[in-house]
Amino acid sequence: MKKILISWMAFNHDFLQGNAIGVNPDGTTASFHEYFYKENYEKHLILSSAIDDDTRMDYLLNHLRRNFPDHTVEPRYMSLSDVIDLEQILSKIGPLLFEFRNREIDLFISPGTPAMQTAWVLVHMTLGLKTKLLQVRPKQYTESRQKPELVFVNITRDATTSSAIIRQAKTEDPDIFQATSEFLETDSIKPVYQKALHVAQASNTTVLIYGETGTGKEHLTRYIHDQSPRREAPFLAVNCSALGDQLLESRLFGYKKGAFTDAIEDTPGIIELAQGGTIFLDEIGDISPYMQQALLRVLQEKEITPIGGQPKKMDVRFVCATNKDLLKLCKQGKFRWDLYYRLSVIDLELPSLQERGIKEIKELIRHFVHRKKKLFNRDKPLQIPKSIMEHLLSYPFPGNIRELENLIERLYVLSIGQTLTPKDLPQRIREPQPAHSLRLKDLEKVHIERVLRLNKGKKTKTARDLDIAFNTLESKLEKYEIKVRDLLD
Repeated sequence: MKKILISWMAFNHDFLQGNAIGVNPDGTTASFHEYFYKENYEKHLILSSAIDDDTRMDYLLNHLRRNFPDHTVEPRYMSLSDVIDLEQILSKIGPLLFEFRNREIDLFISPGTPAMQTAWVLVHMTLGLKTKLLQVRPKQYTESRQKPELVFVNITRDATTSSAIIRQAKTEDPDIFQATSEFLETDSIKPVYQKALHVAQASNTTVLIYGETGTGKEHLTRYIHDQSPRREAPFLAVNCSALGDQLLESRLFGYKKGAFTDAIEDTPGIIELAQGGTIFLDEIGDISPYMQQALLRVLQEKEITPIGGQPKKMDVRFVCATNKDLLKLCKQGKFRWDLYYRLSVIDLELPSLQERGIKEIKELIRHFVHRKKKLFNRDKPLQIPKSIMEHLLSYPFPGNIRELENLIERLYVLSIGQTLTPKDLPQRIREPQPAHSLRLKDLEKVHIERVLRLNKGKKTKTARDLDIAFNTLESKLEKYEIKVRDLLD
């Protein structure tokens, strides 16, 4: 398969200087096509910093198509407001390269500003795509002085290089993995935020976040927004599962006066209000087929149509989240495949609190204890008795981080003027459902009750089936307060 060639238009070197108007046949791009393009490439994408109209690009394309009719050249207008703003350049070229993520890409780095050339090197090292860097040495600087020379730039792309970029960023911002001081970076969550840091730079790329309720999906989205070139623009969130079709449509797209009974004035939607920024759509797996189609159009056309109004071009980044298996929903015909592919350009997955393990649960308990100390204006942090800590470490926390944080607040409130005891915990934590409990004794109790029921309360047969002595069974019945009569009612 032929490769893709990508380069910036050489604003000066591609064109004749002085009063003459036209393309320089010995210029950077024309020379490449004359000596090196040949049959190696399927097409050449030439990037312009302009929005959608560039007279110089028209001159260059006409020259190349006229002199090299078998070479495919396409313009891409990148809408750069500052050609030396490295962050802005990275945010534009990242999504472009992901369009060809399954192809071999040659990045012709000779044309462009120093910031543009630096950006090519950075994306080559960090995005993990099939890219090569090349440049052209002008013929006047070659030994023969007869023709230009093609030079490949070899830069090793490895974990050490990527880590160096991350460490440099952390030096400038010690809280690089903390969107706010309220966030604790633990071992299991750090890789997710490292990946999110790279994703943040490609500010047009849609992101899909998987995670159970309370795992911090909105927090991760805010982090992506705050680390992206869109950080100065609005960040707005919508919980899709809380709204019906009509209300969700009007909230997202807005409406014109008179569009429906209660539309007494023009009202912009959340997408319009977030222009230039980030939209977070939580519980995206709950939207109806109608809203799936409406959202797909927004992603494809980059425009919204207010209810009763005309289409408007929009520039926002979408980050969506779900606790459902979208792939499974697609196979069941409940979620559109085309929308799924649009949303999951990049996917991130947040582990549940139970998956993060006892060590991290302890770290988070300590973190919330010290953080809530400021909230409740205490001189000393809350002291959690061992008896309570045992309950906390054996509870699965189906509500994840949010449930744990709320629980620590509860303990602070109840600790005023008294010593905490297990009775201060909610019943769901003191007496967890056995199926959800992490404690062996809870599971053992359930199993003994099950075998007793199967044996219609006969203790001797139950002890034999459990492979334990009769006296051991009696001891466990007393320990777990199991009453055979109650099991048979």
